[in-house]
This record gives sequence, structure tokens and C-alpha cells, in this order.
Amino acid sequence: MKTHIVLLALIVLTGISCKESNQTANVQNETTDAVNKEGVTKSKPKSNTTYLCRINGTDWGYTKASGIVSRHMKTKKRTAIITFTKKLDKGSESVQLTYDGDSFQLESASVQLKLSKKGGGKMTAMYQLYPDTRKRNPESDMSGTIDLSNPTKASGNAELSKLNIRFEKENLEDMTNSVISVTGIKYSGIGYSDAEKLFGSKSN
Repeated sequence: MKTHIVLLALIVLTGISCKESNQTANVQNETTDAVNKEGVTKSKPKSNTTYLCRINGTDWGYTKASGIVSRHMKTKKRTAIITFTKKLDKGSESVQLTYDGDSFQLESASVQLKLSKKGGGKMTAMYQLYPDTRKRNPESDMSGTIDLSNPTKASGNAELSKLNIRFEKENLEDMTNSVISVTGIKYSGIGYSDAEKLFGSKSN
């Protein structure tokens, strides 16, 4: 009888011990999983782009920006071109803004995007608006100014409304991308070269 009681007690104690061990193991596993999940979240690579604007409501940023200011030898017209480029795994995208270097007003714009095409893959979609094409695109509009008071760093803004794709519209997978609006462009500290001053310094 005593032997049976001892065996029963051992069985009960063993069961409790196993249950506690399983609970401890579960807690440790949950903790490990939580740490792993947290580690994965923290280790996600950050985007290397600098935010510039929204294109059809989607954030767009650039990986490189540059500018050049020059004056046409014959017309004497001064022009400032600021180019923002986003490097992709395959190819690149860009937003290029051209300002009148004397009035500082935006006068033309060009946007190139990599978009999905019908049947798979990507295509280069081009959108442009120039002074001589605005009559053919009365629904399109643009505005903006540039500040060149700093001799090496440009700042400015721009808004581009309803720019039409120039080529291969029929190949777009999403036809809503046949027309784009670029909103909220605002930048500062963009390095630029003044070709007129550079040329003048070399001639002296």
C-alpha cells in the first residue's frame, strides 16, 4: 500500500514538473519569437532617397540632384535647370525643372517614370510640358520659382498639373498613369554650376 502511495506521489510530482517545464519553454519561445520579430523590424533597410514630391498621390524621392545655370550665346537668355534623379535596381527615374534664369519663373518640365506595362515588365513613361506645347495641352499647367541668390546652392518650388504621357500610352498597364500631376515640389541646398561665371573665370 505504501509503495502504491509513493508511486502515485511520484507520478503527480512528475506531471506538475513537466507542465511547469512546458510552460517555461513556451514563455521562452514566445520571448525569443518577440525578440526575433523585433530584430527583423529594426533591421529593415531604410530608403536612401530624399523626399521631393508626390506624383499622382504617391511619394517620390531622389537619390541625386544637380543643377546648371547658363546663358545662350545668341539669344542671351539665361536658363536654370535642376534635375532630380532616382536610381533604381534597373534604370532610373527623373524630374527635371527648367526656369527662366532672369525672371526665376518655371517655364518647362520633364518627368520620366518606370511603370508597369501590359504583359509584364517595365516601360519608360515620358511626360513633358514646354512653352510651345502648352497650347496643344490646354488642360496641363505648371508653376514655380527658383532662388539663385546663393552662388552655389539653389532652392525653389514647383507644381505640375495634368501632364500627358508622350509615347506608348496604349502599353500602360494602369491607364490612370497616362496623365500625372506632380505636387508639393520644394527643395533647398541643391548644388549648381554657373556656366557663365565658369566660362568668364577661364577667359580671364
